[in-house]
Amino acid sequence: MKPVATSVVICTYTERRWEDLAASVASVRAQNAPCGQLLVVVDHNPSLLRRARRELDGVEVIANTGPRGLSGARNTAAGKALGDVVAFLDDDATADPHWLQRLVAPFSDPGVLGVGGSALSVWEGAKPSWWPSEFNWMVGCSYTGQPVKRAPVRKFMGCNMSMRRSVLDAVGGFDSGLGRTAAGAASCEETEWCIRASELFPDGVFLYEPEAIVHHKVPSARASWSYFRIRCHAEGVSQASVARTHGQLSALSAERSYLRRTLPAGVAGHLTTGLRLDPFGPARGAIMAGLAFTATGFMQARLKGHGAQPTQLPSVPAVLPLILDLKDPDATLGALEPAPAHRSALCLVTNGGDPLAKVRIELSGDERLTAELLLERVAETAPAAGTQRTEATAHTPGAMPAAGVSATVVVATRNRPEQLEECLASILAGTMDAQRIIVVDNAPSDNRTAELMARRIAEDPRLVYVREDKPGLAHAHNAALPHIDTEIVAFTDDDVLADRRWLERLALVFAQDTGAVCVTGLIAPRELETLPQQWVEGNETYDKGLHRRVFDLAHGKREYPLLPFASGVCGSGANMAFRTSYLHEAGGFEAALGTGTVAMGGDDLAAFYDVLESGHRLIYEPAAIVLHPHHRDYAALRRQVYGYGAGLGAHLMRCLMRNPRMVVVLALNAASLREKTARVQHPSTVPGLPPWPRDLMREHRRGLLSGPGRYVLSRYLLRHPTNPGGTR
Repeated sequence: MKPVATSVVICTYTERRWEDLAASVASVRAQNAPCGQLLVVVDHNPSLLRRARRELDGVEVIANTGPRGLSGARNTAAGKALGDVVAFLDDDATADPHWLQRLVAPFSDPGVLGVGGSALSVWEGAKPSWWPSEFNWMVGCSYTGQPVKRAPVRKFMGCNMSMRRSVLDAVGGFDSGLGRTAAGAASCEETEWCIRASELFPDGVFLYEPEAIVHHKVPSARASWSYFRIRCHAEGVSQASVARTHGQLSALSAERSYLRRTLPAGVAGHLTTGLRLDPFGPARGAIMAGLAFTATGFMQARLKGHGAQPTQLPSVPAVLPLILDLKDPDATLGALEPAPAHRSALCLVTNGGDPLAKVRIELSGDERLTAELLLERVAETAPAAGTQRTEATAHTPGAMPAAGVSATVVVATRNRPEQLEECLASILAGTMDAQRIIVVDNAPSDNRTAELMARRIAEDPRLVYVREDKPGLAHAHNAALPHIDTEIVAFTDDDVLADRRWLERLALVFAQDTGAVCVTGLIAPRELETLPQQWVEGNETYDKGLHRRVFDLAHGKREYPLLPFASGVCGSGANMAFRTSYLHEAGGFEAALGTGTVAMGGDDLAAFYDVLESGHRLIYEPAAIVLHPHHRDYAALRRQVYGYGAGLGAHLMRCLMRNPRMVVVLALNAASLREKTARVQHPSTVPGLPPWPRDLMREHRRGLLSGPGRYVLSRYLLRHPTNPGGTR
């Protein structure tokens, strides 16, 4: 029989695991049955990508071109894999020398869809005496209750699994809404994939081969009761998500057996151990606690409890967001590539950088996406936009009057060096050079950002690192002010990507209008994979329109009678710039507001309010574009909606304290407020979306009502800080 060619995939995301990654790669190279292709996928970490390509000789190192997270990285690898079988190994796991041979052997049976192996735990420290082996699955290791010899199973462990590439292609990739990320514990993506595969190939089988062994490292940070609790809860939430999609019968069949047999046997066994005077036997009743935590997460998600997803969150196809410039359409394809899951694209059509329209075009998973095809689809869907390809005059970098404006860029960050590096790379690739780029490390809990910046500053002296230990976005922005000596300063967030013309188009407005002291820009989506992301885009949470707008108290109030109080119409803090002289005169940003404070936000609203209230002019320039990663999961969106409500309420409380006539203005425009609220509940930019759940509207109102009290408390804490000892 012809040997099965195999591609081995290792996904990685952080340099903190470099030694583990190197050991994992070495273990694959040492197999007695060498693989045909070894792929290392780096999840949105440019520094790690460069290092891996430099130091991992003979390994095909690629960047995750999908959504951030393990599922996106695996899907990227699936598109590059050449083997008949694709095997996945974690970056903190090392394979036994016979691992690949034993993992692949069962594929000689054409009915085998996939094979999973065992993972022996290697604890970085001592394994907690209370830790039950029945719960080793939560650290990605083999657990009591699994088969002891080769047997059919319903699902895999992600650190040690393989499947036929033909099956992987037919079933589609892993659900990117479930895969774990550096910031989230969502799981069950392997379970959900196996369910889809079983539905498509009902006569196929998945096998568990315990002799295909890997040794999986368990960090000491996971040997804690808090991790045990959080991980169990997250598993319950993820199981509920799978059950919603595929039904409880399919999703939970293996779990029911685990509950009926494995856990009761474990409890009985540990109680018996306790009767034999083993002091830790009864303590292993953590089984019952783990079961309770998992069940709580499942029930909260199913019953739409606090922070949980609605019970019937509709499924929507992924949408590919694109910026299609009619004068340079080929540049679009260099930024984003469609996945088979994309059935449509949301194109921001521009001409020389000037936005013209937003166009929804249909895609087919089997067609090659080309510039000509995009232009053809745009012309079919929006003829008016297509005909403007040669009518507008593009602003060429060398001829722009913005060249005489000096600029500084400020990026506030906290514990997100991977995202920060992507952001910095996009700024440095811009058509206008910033004289200085200041990174403010706001109340960090580790030194990763400082270490990253030390390396980057050695490469580029324009970069400046500032540490600000007072938490809060306004504190971070104010900490940068003493280091700025340019005419303007632009602010953005550490998780965005700046369009190459971003800084140039901001500076151009200041050059053209000497009376403007603030300029904001358009915030477009980086991805639209999930319903929560499409809701955010459909509600135009960040997008303030495709046409330049001028705001001041003389003209802006005609269109927006709630100005200057409803300053959110002017822009967002992730894309704003100011004349430096104005910021110094104004005393910087309101320190009692902003993410990281009790107020939870509102610092940008207050800054725009101050510009207008002081009689100055603010301009919204949609040609200054940044790409923002909207929240992918419902729980994060729910927290964000509450935070935005709290920030708005805090901002309005500040306005009231400064200008009591605000009450009269709001009362006179109550009808306008109701109309705006109704519009928010019916997204329009992405057609066909259901209205926002009432739950989100309730969360926004809850946050809004808490905002005034939060602002008062934040001001008090600002004036009466608590020292580390807890006294005032």
